[in-house]
Amino acid sequence: MAVIKRMSLVDQVYEKLKDKIVQLKIPFGSKLNVSKLQEEYGVSSTPVREALNRLLNEGLIEFENNVGARVIDITEDDVRRIQEVSFAYEMAAARYAMKRGDREGMIREIGQYIEEYKNSQGVIESCSCIRNIKAVFYKNSDNAMLIDSMESLNGLDQVLHSLFSMPREKGGSGEFYHTGISYFETIYKAIQNDDFASVCDGLEGHQLWARKYIVKNLETVKEQQGK
Repeated sequence: MAVIKRMSLVDQVYEKLKDKIVQLKIPFGSKLNVSKLQEEYGVSSTPVREALNRLLNEGLIEFENNVGARVIDITEDDVRRIQEVSFAYEMAAARYAMKRGDREGMIREIGQYIEEYKNSQGVIESCSCIRNIKAVFYKNSDNAMLIDSMESLNGLDQVLHSLFSMPREKGGSGEFYHTGISYFETIYKAIQNDDFASVCDGLEGHQLWARKYIVKNLETVKEQQGK
């Protein structure tokens, strides 16, 4: 029998706020007023404050003296820093997965996701395939602490994914999103050849390729928000 988990008020407020932030529905730098959030979600101040503390720990909001909570304001340098930390986790996961994981199973799974990437109908679908490919490494790393550390970056990483997966107009930023598959084809072949260095090259290459689109779309979002 399936078990349905009941979410606490804190969990509900946290999930709703996080979704709005990572989906860019709340402008960068916006103040988060506790009283207004209480009224919006129909709860007391306690679950709101606890939810804000969780978001603070994930780096999605910040507290300023005499101001209160604000949504973070991401810069181009922040994009680079987030990607660099994410890359460090991905390298570690790939290294341990290649040492301890099911090599043949990884090859089959990644090959499947690469085919799904090739057949994806838009950048949102392709991003889902990318996340699935990277998840194969974490799943096979046999390191719960590494996975927990990666999860702490999850919110910021989702913000970058939202920026990357913004709707594209023909000729605009990231029109040819399918070209990113070449990096994962490199990774796929490298796993087959037990070539960890080439796996890292593929992971880093994809991040650098994606960064130009993320930064371009960040500029667009800030223009729209009057930043």
